[in-house]
Amino acid sequence: MKNKTLQSGFTLIELIAVMVILGILAAVLIPRLSTVQEGAYEVNAKQMYSTIQAHIQMQAQKAAITGAHGMETYTDPVENGFSYYLDDWLKDYDAVHWSQVYQDNVDHGSESTNHADVIYFVYHPHQAWKNNAVTNDGTFKLANGDGLSIMKDVYYIEYWPVTSKAAIDDGYHYDNYHLALRRDNNAASTAHDCNLERLDAHDSFVDGLYHCGADNLQDDHATTATEVDVG
Repeated sequence: MKNKTLQSGFTLIELIAVMVILGILAAVLIPRLSTVQEGAYEVNAKQMYSTIQAHIQMQAQKAAITGAHGMETYTDPVENGFSYYLDDWLKDYDAVHWSQVYQDNVDHGSESTNHADVIYFVYHPHQAWKNNAVTNDGTFKLANGDGLSIMKDVYYIEYWPVTSKAAIDDGYHYDNYHLALRRDNNAASTAHDCNLERLDAHDSFVDGLYHCGADNLQDDHATTATEVDVG
C-alpha cells in the first residue's frame, strides 16, 4: 500500500514569494490610495466653492429684486463671529472640518465706505480648528493656541466684494466680487505655512476656480489690492 503524505500550510519558498508579492502590491497601491484620498479633499473644496458662489450670486439677484435700488450688489462682510457666514449662508456643512474667519480692513489702510473686509472659508480635513480665532497677521496655523497644527491638505476660499470704476462713477459700490479657491502649499519653500495672504502667489489657485470681477484687475491676479481700493 502506498504511503500518502499530507501537507499543510506553505513551504518556505512559497511564503517568501507571497511576501514579495504583498510588498510589491503595497508599494504600488499605498501611494495610489494616498493620491485618491488627496483628490477627494480637493473635490470637497471644489464643491464648497461652487456652493458659496451659487449663494453669493443668488443673494445679489435677490438684492436686485427686493433692494431699494434695484441693482445687483454683493455682500460686504461685517460680522466677525467665527464661522458666522458658514452658518448664515450654508447652515448644513461639515462643521468639524470647515471653518470661516474674518479679517477687517485687509488692505491695512484707512477704512472707507468701499474698503471691503474679507472672509475666508478654510477646509482642514485632518483636524478640528482649535479655538475660534485667526491671528492678527492672517496666520491660521497653531499660534497662541488658535488655528491648526496639522497643515496638510488645507484649502481656503477667499471672498470680498469689489467695486468697478463704472459703479463709482454711477455712485454706488460692490457691483461685483472676488472669489477664489486656493490650496495652501507655499511653493517657494515647499512647506505649508497656513497664511491667509491675498497677495501670496505661493498659495496657488485650484483648477482656475476664481472669479475676479474688478475691471481694473490684471489677469495674473498680481494686483489684488486694487480690487479693494478702487476709488
